[in-house]
Amino acid sequence: MKISYAQFSHSGSRAINQDAIGHIAGDNSEWFVVSDGVAGAPGGEVASKLAVSTVLSCCASDIHAQKAPHGALRTALAAANSAILAAQRHNPEQHRMAATIAALRIDRERGTAQWAHLGDSRLYWFRRGLLIGRTRDHSLVQQLADAGLTYDGVSPRLLHLALGVRADAAPSVSETVPVHDGDVFLLCTDGLWQQLPDDVIERSLRIVDTVDDWLALLVGEVKTRTGADGQTDNYSALAIWLGHPERVTLAVAR
Repeated sequence: MKISYAQFSHSGSRAINQDAIGHIAGDNSEWFVVSDGVAGAPGGEVASKLAVSTVLSCCASDIHAQKAPHGALRTALAAANSAILAAQRHNPEQHRMAATIAALRIDRERGTAQWAHLGDSRLYWFRRGLLIGRTRDHSLVQQLADAGLTYDGVSPRLLHLALGVRADAAPSVSETVPVHDGDVFLLCTDGLWQQLPDDVIERSLRIVDTVDDWLALLVGEVKTRTGADGQTDNYSALAIWLGHPERVTLAVAR
């Protein structure tokens, strides 16, 4: 299965970029990871980088394995959580640092995908240019929405789950699903999706020929919406194209 990907990470109007991105490929599988340091406490950039490096270290043997270890994603995110908690203990000034994360595993041999996340870093799944799946944020806004309650005025940054919050923080892990030629995944931090509604991300996918062009278009959309002097959070993304999405997305657009 052909896999092509592109990425970007921008600091926005912030002095420090607390986002981190990672990717590793092997004979049988590829892993993609995006993480965002939780604002409000020192060390967010340390937590996100530690999260990504730990996950990639955990999956280094999996990428060449004929059969994926059971629970590989859950194990990798649990290791990232433990690594951040350990770093908190060794550095009192960063004792509250935390990070969100979204991770994707593609099994090329079996033509399957699985993902996991904690916090409000998101994964989007597209097929034939249409959004068919998205992770649900571990946030107060999402909880209120799920309960049918109003969330006007509630900060979307209020999270109830993230790496480094507690020892038993359990990630949401998807089922292993079959993927099709033309499927597209987007992993991104909240700095991107808070600026771009789902329909804008979806619509932009239908008018591009390459994964690089798609991400360039998304960056342009953010800059257009915020303006030259707009205040923006760090925003980062990893886009993954399986096979030839442009053959089906452009056909849909016509």
